[in-house]
Amino acid sequence: MSAPNQTLKQKAYQGFKEYLIISFYLWIILGLFVLYRSVILSEHDIPYAAHGFALLNALALGKVMLVAKELRFADRFKEEPLIYPTLFKSAMFAMILGVFKLIEEALVGLYHGHSFRESITSIGGGTLEGILTMILLLGVLLIPFFGFSELNRVFGAERLRKLFFKARHPVEGSV
Repeated sequence: MSAPNQTLKQKAYQGFKEYLIISFYLWIILGLFVLYRSVILSEHDIPYAAHGFALLNALALGKVMLVAKELRFADRFKEEPLIYPTLFKSAMFAMILGVFKLIEEALVGLYHGHSFRESITSIGGGTLEGILTMILLLGVLLIPFFGFSELNRVFGAERLRKLFFKARHPVEGSV
């Protein structure tokens, strides 16, 4: 979220930085999905090498997340304990990313002359159970991202950065 007194250049820089962070996190998640899929398929002697698409998907879905965030999609429970907004945002963004992934796969498939069902087979095998499982996994994997985001909102970026990346001395009286 940008401060109201920031210049347009500062807002753009902050937005771009946030986009890169979101995209990087999604790239890790999607890259792990691709890696896992290639391991499973290689056990059945089926070659699979779509690692480059993980980055492209991360960049596209990162933009979707950034736009949804700017539209304050899922901005509820701000005054509740941090677990509520963290879990709510993780679930809502997993659903929105799942829907956009389905739309993306369907459009690419339709462009190549495939039916909707044929187009979405790469998402959980194209079954409802597979798609919902993928969305559930994505929701769980987004919990650390939104947990960190909520901590950042409450503590502030500089304090959080110090807590995570600066050496600390043990608190007196701790074991």
